[in-house]
Amino acid sequence: MANTTTLRPESSGPPEAPLPAPTAGDITAFRTGRGSEEHVVDLLAFALGVEAGEPATPETVARLRQQAEAALSAHSFRYLHNSIEDIRREAAAEQLAKLPRPPGFGTMVLANLLALLLFGIVAAWLALHPATLAGLAGLQAG
Repeated sequence: MANTTTLRPESSGPPEAPLPAPTAGDITAFRTGRGSEEHVVDLLAFALGVEAGEPATPETVARLRQQAEAALSAHSFRYLHNSIEDIRREAAAEQLAKLPRPPGFGTMVLANLLALLLFGIVAAWLALHPATLAGLAGLQAG
């Protein structure tokens, strides 16, 4: 006869009781004496309090507000850190768009041929005029 055993005994217990629904009276403890610029911090502090199932005492409210501010600060820092790469990429693309188009392969080949032609002309001049070469050597000697 087959025997069954529970793989995870901790998950076989009774289901957890749902958290009590927040009331409007509870959120007023988080909003008392606060301006509209701190509305997000107060809402996050209220959500943290509901999640923890703690009563809304003044000490708990202050502690939850500090936790909410720290969580929002950490989130904004991570978001900024993660978006810096995108900002840099966009700035580099913008700068590259302002640059003129680089010369193509044919243009580079023609430029090298022109440079070789000019070097050949200078070398032929020096070979056909030894006095110029001697004068340059004399200037270099001192």
